[in-house]
Amino acid sequence: MIYNHRAFLRNLPLATDLMREFLSEHVFDTQAVDWSAEEPTLAEALADAIESHPDTSVRDDLIAAIEQVAQLADGAGTRQMLTVCSTDPKITAAFETLESPEERALWLYVNCPAKFNEAVLARLFDDGLTRGSSQRWTLPPFPALQLDETAQKAVSSTVAAYYLKKFGYGHHHKPYVVTRHIEGSILVVIDLSDHACNRARWEKGDLRRGPLILSRTLVLNYQLATGRTETVAPGGAAAQQTLVDAFAKHGLKIKEQAKQIFPARYQLDSLRNGVDIFDRESLGIEQPRLKAISVYRPDDGLCSEFKVLGRESRASVETLVKSSYPADRPLDRNWPIVGATIELPFYPEASKGGDKKKSLRLRFNRKGQANLHKFTEGERKLIEPLLVEWGLVPAPKVASPAPAEPVQQ
Repeated sequence: MIYNHRAFLRNLPLATDLMREFLSEHVFDTQAVDWSAEEPTLAEALADAIESHPDTSVRDDLIAAIEQVAQLADGAGTRQMLTVCSTDPKITAAFETLESPEERALWLYVNCPAKFNEAVLARLFDDGLTRGSSQRWTLPPFPALQLDETAQKAVSSTVAAYYLKKFGYGHHHKPYVVTRHIEGSILVVIDLSDHACNRARWEKGDLRRGPLILSRTLVLNYQLATGRTETVAPGGAAAQQTLVDAFAKHGLKIKEQAKQIFPARYQLDSLRNGVDIFDRESLGIEQPRLKAISVYRPDDGLCSEFKVLGRESRASVETLVKSSYPADRPLDRNWPIVGATIELPFYPEASKGGDKKKSLRLRFNRKGQANLHKFTEGERKLIEPLLVEWGLVPAPKVASPAPAEPVQQ
């Protein structure tokens, strides 16, 4: 994930009409740069010209815009661009002509700002699901649901009235819907900011992204086919209950209340002896490694983290801890494990040539949550059986087949 504007510029073809149009939109004089220079030289010169711009407002707005575009240039951002734009033939045709996710994110920013904002919001919602405050619910499915403007306003007004009474803000509220085609869901978004601004901006040296930061923005994700619902909103559990109840009443037109789903926690204590995979060769995985582990001492409240540094290191943390602390043996004291990182290194793909290896890192926090949402669907399908093999989650229950009826002779 690249958020630094200099690093991002180095990953873009710069001598293009798209880049000049992007700079012109921010009132940047494109004649001040030698566009005939080699790409690395041009990237450095352009970054220097931006940082030394005499108008600080132009400089800050431009850097903020570049860093906002960079949010959609990684794997998670690319997925959200596709999910909100996949039914627009103009956008999909343009994406096919562009080689990199950086170019696609920049093109979307310049040519379709509304879709760009939807993709950023969808990306930030996925990030928000990793917070302990996010909640999950079950509602009846409505595959053909269409939220008209009246329903959106009714949901928004109900929620804003709660926030106005409880927290003192909510005079100005704006609802809108983002369709996520790949996930088969809709995002119901309510912006409670008094001054809506869909572009990032700098204020007193800090980057502010307006309602795209989920501080005063409420988001509800509704799966059309299953009714599964997730909410990310400030204000605590009661605020999210108000949001989902308002959506059920005015959006789905039903009287029943949503039932909250409490997520299962990963059993991190099963990692005391490391990780292994029974048939890793068939998956193309080299020896998996436990790269970090954190233990908590209830007696004094101390949390200790053991971490193997260096990307090239092939050591596994539990082996190093046992050899480095043979007398103390901290992993054998039954202290709760409150965090861990597992690395899955893959063998190089022969079809692509070279020796570059793909590696996935699974991270688990003290709340028993993981970063599975960061991976593609194919990667998750590979990882989920491993979670069962390692004892982090129980094996799924398979219904017993019904007994066969005796054959009449």
